[in-house]
Amino acid sequence: MYKIILLLTLLFPVMSFASGEHKHEHHDHHSISSAGEPAKSDEISRTIKVELLDSMQFKFEVDPAINAGEVIKFVVSNAGKIPHEFSIGTPEEHLQHRVMMQKNPNMKHTDGNTVTVAPGETEELIWRFGKLDTVLVACNIPGHFEAGMKYTVHLN
Repeated sequence: MYKIILLLTLLFPVMSFASGEHKHEHHDHHSISSAGEPAKSDEISRTIKVELLDSMQFKFEVDPAINAGEVIKFVVSNAGKIPHEFSIGTPEEHLQHRVMMQKNPNMKHTDGNTVTVAPGETEELIWRFGKLDTVLVACNIPGHFEAGMKYTVHLN
């Protein structure tokens, strides 16, 4: 019995890695940051819709004028033909994220601060903004940030 459990324990990560896609789920360094933290649906102040475009832009339904401490539900739709990310963080956090994404370009996110959105799909992200003056929203899929897929949110 112990040999079977040991074999399954050793074999599962290999099988998961061999699948070609890596799903990155909730790691503390992505969930809580000086940019804020994930929040619950019963704490939402308002909802902001945003489209992810293949022109490497974020198209916000309204100007995202956000107050420090406010909880926003982002409804994020990919209007393009390639996958995109919607990730909230500091410039330093995004740099670390981009380095990780370059090593694992097929990574799919379901973190507290990041969603990966397939073409034609919609995901939601609920975020409580911290006390920073500015927060960066970015797509860290290799090449997207460098092509301009970033947006600075100025907090009130």
